[in-house]
Parts: sequence; structure tokens; C-alpha cells
Amino acid sequence: MNYELEVVDIPNNQSARVYHLYLPTYHYMKQHFHHNVELVYVIKGGFIAHVGKNEYIVHSDDLFLVNTNEVHYFEMLEESEMITVLLSYETLRSYENNIDKIYFDLNKATKKHDELKEKIIKMDAYRKSSQSYKQIKVQEYLASISYLLLHDFQCQRQESIFSSQQLEKIQPILDYIENHYHEDLTIDRLSTIFHYSPSYLCRYFKKMCDMSLFQYIKLIRLNHAFIDICQTHDRVSDIALKHGFVDSKAFIKAFKEKYKQTPQAYRKAIGQ
Repeated sequence: MNYELEVVDIPNNQSARVYHLYLPTYHYMKQHFHHNVELVYVIKGGFIAHVGKNEYIVHSDDLFLVNTNEVHYFEMLEESEMITVLLSYETLRSYENNIDKIYFDLNKATKKHDELKEKIIKMDAYRKSSQSYKQIKVQEYLASISYLLLHDFQCQRQESIFSSQQLEKIQPILDYIENHYHEDLTIDRLSTIFHYSPSYLCRYFKKMCDMSLFQYIKLIRLNHAFIDICQTHDRVSDIALKHGFVDSKAFIKAFKEKYKQTPQAYRKAIGQ
């Protein structure tokens, strides 16, 4: 699993990118971040949303929101259908000059959820229709969605967010870990490659990712190994070594910490 900047191409005449997604169970999603606000309406299915170090269970008919520059990925629990709206940061800033000092919390006005869902559904229906001037209606609904977020779900930030420049600086380190996670990665090795002192690298990584380098590397290894547990019949010991664990004992311990059962028990539970 990587942690990367997602460059969202939003044309000048549009205020958002919209995706109607159908994702399978055990869909592999990289950790990523972007400058836009991501609003998700789950039509059916569900997933675990990982945002920073926090986890949220998202069910069918739920709304979920990721604020600007928050590192996140979704771990699918079942086959899912969802509408994802990536609202342009620049458009939101044109509505609210102090956009960097606020964030959105969907728990602030739960009575407005049905109205928000309705606008997302109608916007998506117009987007996929063959009606003349449909883009005008799409923009009308996107503006209404932005209005609801700013009017009913706005909260004041207590701390400043990381800038895109700060987040992009760490990207080469995370890319390297993603491409070499199955190897013997040490702090000294990474420090040499990226020309940082070991102590600075550890502090900087902890500050940006809210976890240690070792925790992050273990997470990457575990998420890759998890896919093999779910989708192959390979031996647990082989999977452990393939994905960089020193032995099967270390892998089983890490797996139990996250999934509360051994890899073999998990396989049995899902009928693998």
C-alpha cells in the first residue's frame, strides 16, 4: 500500500469530479491524499475508512467525508457501490476565503444528511443522462452540495493542516517503501538513500504520518499479505516471507493485532 498525492483533474468550468464506483471485496486501495474535499455516498456495501490513524466503519446508505490533505484509504468489507464527489478546493475557497481554517464534520448536522444524499443522487442522475444542458443542472446541484457543507457542517480548525508542499516532500520516501517493502528496510538504509540523518528522518516521518517508520513498513507489508491470505491458497509461512516478515510468527502476530484472529482462522471464516 502506498501513500501518494492523487492529482485530481478538475476542468475550469467544473466545480468537482464525480465517480460512480463499483468496488469488489478486498479491493486494493493505496493510501493517498488530495487538496480537494471528498464526499462519499454509499449506495450499497460497506468499508473501513482509514483516515490518518483513525478508523471508521461505513455502511450502506451512509455518507462519509474526507477533508483536504487527509491521508486516507478504504478497506472494502464487501462488494460496494458508491458515488464519490471530489469538490474543488479552489471553488470552495472562492465561496469561503478562510477555507484553510475550517473543516467539515458530517456529525454536526445529521438531520441534513437526507437532503445531502438527495442532491448527490440527483446530480449523478443528471450527469449520466442524455438531457440537453445537463451540465448546468449538475453544477446547480454541486453548488447546493457546497452550500450545505459550508452552511451546516463547517467547523473551525484548532491546528493548521499540512500544505501540499509538505506532503509532497515525503512522497519519494513512501514510494520507495512501497516498491521495496518486501526487502530488509532499515532506518540507516533509508537515511542514506534520502540524505537525512536517522534521527531527523524518524522525527519527520512521525510528524507527517503520525506513526513510526517501522509501524508504517509493517502496515504496508500486512496489507499486501492480507490480499494473498484472502485470494490465494499459499501457505502462511510463504506469504510471510514473500511480503518481508522475518518469519511466520511475526506475520501471525501482526495479523492478529489488526484482524483479531490468525490468518488461518480468517481464511476459514471467509470460506477461502
